[in-house]
Amino acid sequence: MLIITRKPGQIIRVELAADTDPATPIGEVLAEGAIEIIVAQVHGAYVKLGVAAPLALAVRRTEP
Repeated sequence: MLIITRKPGQIIRVELAADTDPATPIGEVLAEGAIEIIVAQVHGAYVKLGVAAPLALAVRRTEP
């Protein structure tokens, strides 16, 4: 699980991992398990999230 802190306007992307064939049906990707997003902590304008996803997916943060 990735733990990440975000503030308003910042983004978390869940996309196919680089080694996953883009033609793979979503049902096969999610057969390993669902994408889970957990609110771990809230502190003012910041939220700490936990993100768990199948290995066929990559979880990335984007910076402005």
